[in-house]
Amino acid sequence: QSTGSSGINAEYGEMPKSASEVYFLIGKCHVESGNYPAALDALNSAIRINPSYAEAYFQRGLVRIWVKSARPLLDLNRALAYNPNFFQAYLTRAAYFGTKGRYSKAMFNCNEALRIQPNSVRAYLYRGALKFETKNYPLAIQDLSAAIKLDPMCSLAYYNRAVCYQHVGSAKDALRDYGVVLLLEKEMNQKVLLNRGLLYYQGGEYNNALVDFKLAVKDAPGNALLFHTLGLCYHRNNQITKALETLTHAMSLQEHFIQAYISRGNVYMSMNTERGYTLSKRDYCRALHYNPTNLTAHTNLGIALQSNGKMNEGWKQFTAAIRISPECHAALEARSITNLQMGHLFGAFSDINQAVQLYPTPTMLTNRGVIQQYMGEARNAMADFQQAIEADPKYSLAYFNAASLYFNLRLFEKALKYYDEAVKNCPDDESAVLNRAIARVMLKHYDAAMEDFNTAVSLNPFAAHSYFNRGNLHLTLGNNVEAEEDFRKALSLQPKDSASFTQLAVALGRQFKKEEALENFRKSIKLSEG
Repeated sequence: QSTGSSGINAEYGEMPKSASEVYFLIGKCHVESGNYPAALDALNSAIRINPSYAEAYFQRGLVRIWVKSARPLLDLNRALAYNPNFFQAYLTRAAYFGTKGRYSKAMFNCNEALRIQPNSVRAYLYRGALKFETKNYPLAIQDLSAAIKLDPMCSLAYYNRAVCYQHVGSAKDALRDYGVVLLLEKEMNQKVLLNRGLLYYQGGEYNNALVDFKLAVKDAPGNALLFHTLGLCYHRNNQITKALETLTHAMSLQEHFIQAYISRGNVYMSMNTERGYTLSKRDYCRALHYNPTNLTAHTNLGIALQSNGKMNEGWKQFTAAIRISPECHAALEARSITNLQMGHLFGAFSDINQAVQLYPTPTMLTNRGVIQQYMGEARNAMADFQQAIEADPKYSLAYFNAASLYFNLRLFEKALKYYDEAVKNCPDDESAVLNRAIARVMLKHYDAAMEDFNTAVSLNPFAAHSYFNRGNLHLTLGNNVEAEEDFRKALSLQPKDSASFTQLAVALGRQFKKEEALENFRKSIKLSEG
């Protein structure tokens, strides 16, 4: 009588357990060749011969993941049941849970893998990636640093850690790690170049950003977005012609590239010429033609019109943007400035106040302070400047405006204190240096004032008011010859300034050059009357 064990079952019953390894190896060969159905058949045979074959369960689980078959976890769980120290099974299960968004279970499996192999670079990399996905960046950095300590040549660990540093705002550390990745890899990594270029751009290092983006576009000659970013770099670096060429090329790569039209319009507007304003308006109008609700295009078109003296037309564009989105803080801020220029103080304050409520940045607070100063609300203006300084202790413009307010109130000691902070945070600000010099003159700190005037002149040799104010200090100190030189220089830059003619006449009179002094007094009177 038949027992029913025929065919394959009878065949497996006759085979020794060692045959399961042959089927296992056949299965792995099929996996390598990409023949997954045959691989599954061979691995099934290996498991039938040896039902406790942990590696066969693991391999079959992998194949089922690749072919997206049902219940691949069952095989991974069985592999771990037969071999609780199966390191690779824990890592694979962690990766599987990670792809399904079950991060706590994925991290548990990484922890188990590290318990088995505490020096596993891959396990630290996996766990670091999982912590990144859960936005736990400091702990992700710890795991990636551990991976780097174990393998200092692991470029992936450096790259992932750089991304984490970028998210926590540690630009210096991120730039260092991106640099290491580029040194370790044989070919330029476009992702690294893009990320590092953006970091440089955000940090104001436009030359370095330019280098990275130039390298990146070599590998992506058809990437319109990349050329657009390169064009922005050229603009920030004040290379106007290159910026225009690059942005125009970006438009040729992508039809109706609205952001590129807006960016090119910004470049034209920065030229500060009649032609530049005309071309910028054309680009903004094209952007609005393709997208009539684009807030940036409306706002920038309004700024172009306002800068060209067309206040009402600019105001209408800002209003259009605000109607589309009442929370468009950029349009509110721009309209408030236009209202101020048109003498509508209440409208200016109403707009800037709403903008501050939506977007309370140091710049917005400072602008509201300036408007309140125009309204005669000195105390409220100072409160805004102080709030801006608290928000950003290095924001020089807030210090400058606070100092100017104190100066107008004739509180020169306090003004000097804030001018010091403004210059400290922005040493190249000619206005801050010049105003500090004037405050020092009012306090009779003449030597320090002279140093500031000299610095202001070196920062901007074409500013007539710097020479004029230094000339006045020379007169106060009795340096009549030096005063004459400064007033003459001021007049060469601003030939119709009556005050410079008057002071030049004073300097000449003190040198007993009466005829020249009288002639300059006459010129001053004529200009004043004209």
